Amino acid sequence: MTFLKRMLEQSRLPLTVGQFWWYSFCYWSIFAVITFGQLMVLWLLKLGTMMRPHEIFIWLLDGLFWWSTTPLVLYASMKVPIAFKLRKSSLLGPILFHLLIVTFLNIFVNVLHYYITNPLMFRAVGKFVPLETYIYSFFVAYTASFGQYLLLVVGFNKVSYIYRYQELKQQNFETELHNEQLRGQLATAQLQSLKMQLNPHFLFNTLHSVVSLMVQNDIRKATLMITTLSDLLRAVLINQSADFIPLQEELKLTKQYLDIQQIRFQDRLKIEYRIDPASELCPVPQLILQPIVENSITHGISDITTNALIRITSSVTATGMQVTVYDNGTGAAPRKPSRGMGLGLQNTILRLQQAYGESGRLEFDQPAGGGTSVTLFFEGHPQIKTPKNYEIPLPDHR
Repeated sequence: MTFLKRMLEQSRLPLTVGQFWWYSFCYWSIFAVITFGQLMVLWLLKLGTMMRPHEIFIWLLDGLFWWSTTPLVLYASMKVPIAFKLRKSSLLGPILFHLLIVTFLNIFVNVLHYYITNPLMFRAVGKFVPLETYIYSFFVAYTASFGQYLLLVVGFNKVSYIYRYQELKQQNFETELHNEQLRGQLATAQLQSLKMQLNPHFLFNTLHSVVSLMVQNDIRKATLMITTLSDLLRAVLINQSADFIPLQEELKLTKQYLDIQQIRFQDRLKIEYRIDPASELCPVPQLILQPIVENSITHGISDITTNALIRITSSVTATGMQVTVYDNGTGAAPRKPSRGMGLGLQNTILRLQQAYGESGRLEFDQPAGGGTSVTLFFEGHPQIKTPKNYEIPLPDHR
């Protein structure tokens, strides 16, 4: 019983032991009934009479014998399969191997009849079958038994292969699904890590500005800057679990950051927004614009004494959306991505690539009229999904 269970597990057939014996019985019964009909016709033609009970008993024992050998036959077919596809060696070896098994089984059943069934039949009916009859039966039935045996072996190999292939295919699908989930979780973790790096980055820079104001004994501006910073951090913490927020929410965060900077620059800094209404609900990584705006202030307009300008523009394209941050700084030294660029820009590029793959990129441009523009391209769909519990606020039309 243990041997049979282990064989069924190796073959991957979804059968219980009881089902196995039932299907085996049905298989051999088909050939037994055909053989019975042939013997009946042979007896009528040769002897002019029907098969007698003791002869039917021998036929029944033959059928039970082949049925009982099914586990052995299938075990041999697993060890030496007969496969017609993707086979490097010849089929001659496996066929000869199974031919030997069929020969042994035929000899064994005839020896069993001669030494055990014959004496029992002689005691019961006073007759026995001579040795010549068994030898004749061996040669007559040999071809049929070999065909039945090979049909069982080839059929079992084919069915077992199908089930094992389906199982491997399912396992491969589950593995790919698991790997895809792991890749998504890894990408989300990396995106969160980049965002965690960014939050203290602009926080430290802002606190540095507060310290500078306090050193200058400008307590009022320092207090106002800390209050505005508190509002910004509160807004960031509300959506800290969301990797993506609508552009209109990102612009609110950017405006709060610029409010902090306007405390420092006052009237000499002007902020313009040219936002395409169709882009307002497009998802973008949280705080993706802050380092760009900070770069414009630090390297662009910080030395301008009057009429400093930062303009944020958005537009929807056929492939996605793009947002441009323009400043009218001197632009004397091109501020293009390089190995030595600051943490903020490095972080922004990594976040774009992490979220959008090759479609997410950042480009620098210095127009002929002066200044610098930085364009962020959000093309395609984000590869990291916004959490389901995040609600995108609808635009207020009041």
